[in-house]
Amino acid sequence: MLTAYTRSGQTLTKKLVNLRAELPQDAAWVDLNDPTDQERNWVKELYQQELQFIEELGEIEASSRYYRDETGLHINLYFLALENGLARNVNVAFTINKGRLFTLRTDELPEIRTFSIHCSKDAAGFPGPADLLLGLVATRVGMMADVYEKLQRELDAVSGSIFRTGSREMSNALEALARIEDINGKARLGFMENKRAYSNLSRNTDISVNAETMSEVLRDVESLMNFSDFLADRTKFLMDAAIGMTNIAHNRRLNVFTVLSVVLMPPTLIASIYGMNFKSMPELSWAWGYPMAIGLIVLAALGPVLFLKHRGWL
Repeated sequence: MLTAYTRSGQTLTKKLVNLRAELPQDAAWVDLNDPTDQERNWVKELYQQELQFIEELGEIEASSRYYRDETGLHINLYFLALENGLARNVNVAFTINKGRLFTLRTDELPEIRTFSIHCSKDAAGFPGPADLLLGLVATRVGMMADVYEKLQRELDAVSGSIFRTGSREMSNALEALARIEDINGKARLGFMENKRAYSNLSRNTDISVNAETMSEVLRDVESLMNFSDFLADRTKFLMDAAIGMTNIAHNRRLNVFTVLSVVLMPPTLIASIYGMNFKSMPELSWAWGYPMAIGLIVLAALGPVLFLKHRGWL
């Protein structure tokens, strides 16, 4: 899908492009979402702009994610996508060339939709392509703050449940903690990419960047990274606590079997002795032999129980 944004006074006008003739010459921002080869050719013909291939967006080397060549300044960033509680990073390529911003991606992202709606009402604060890039990143950071607030609430709920629920429900807590840590880890990777990208932007003197806006976004990113560290530490602590509680419950179950084996050993020994059928055993012809054996078995069972309770092992 190909979308072009043109300036109209202090706003940006969005236009979905289905034909080559609909592509505006004065576009300030060209957004390509999983474009076809035909749409890529339209951009190349009208704007003389070579675009990266989708396969190249996943490269992790710094030289492949932040570089300048004859086709402009290229910055690839991770945007977090959440679907049914599962997280994944979506690569978004930003290219600034000839006073125009190009974005290339493979997924529909709420940050881009939200930012485009904002610019349709007021784009005065984004006069250049670098400002548009910073605006998109700032929108992403704001939405990530909402994600972290939700993760914090979920973590509070899990924290309370770990010390109140039984071992059977502990697997649900561990699953929730693993999901929170997965989201946090992928989000943190995106923040690290943001910080690297800003250093590349600031080093390019031929691109006008609002220093105040960049500083503000950097402060927000830094604060979220600090919160990410706190969330990771707390998640690790709660995961260790959940595993510890599970081990304690498991040990208690094993302790029951251990106590039963200790309690039953003496009665089993007495029953084994009087279960032997030797002719010369005097108790076989004794009228009180059976009650005596039962009494010994009961006393032999009570003895270990009383001893274990005295020692505080029960």
